[in-house]
Amino acid sequence: IETVCVTSYGAPGTQGKLELLKPPAERIIGIAGGEGRGVVIVDDLVDTGGTARIVRGLLPKAHFAAVYAKPLGRPLVDTFITEVSQDTWIHFPWDTGLAFQPPLREGGA
Repeated sequence: IETVCVTSYGAPGTQGKLELLKPPAERIIGIAGGEGRGVVIVDDLVDTGGTARIVRGLLPKAHFAAVYAKPLGRPLVDTFITEVSQDTWIHFPWDTGLAFQPPLREGGA
């Protein structure tokens, strides 16, 4: 299990410039010759597709799954559970943190 952190800095309710704060570990990027074949990416929501494009750029052959998909981002995922309208705002309990939290310990669990 590995994490990726992509953030955007914009006014509340708007998306600003996307920034990759934490890429996947080199051992993950190196799977299948750097293509990501055999890797499963799971995201809570694919909205406009900005984050998905960044992650797909790192692991282009990975299987991308999302719980929720909005119309603009739907073409970028391989699997999703529920499609919602582009103007639907979903409140997730884990969105209460204001910033990326670094790992408690370097080198994995």
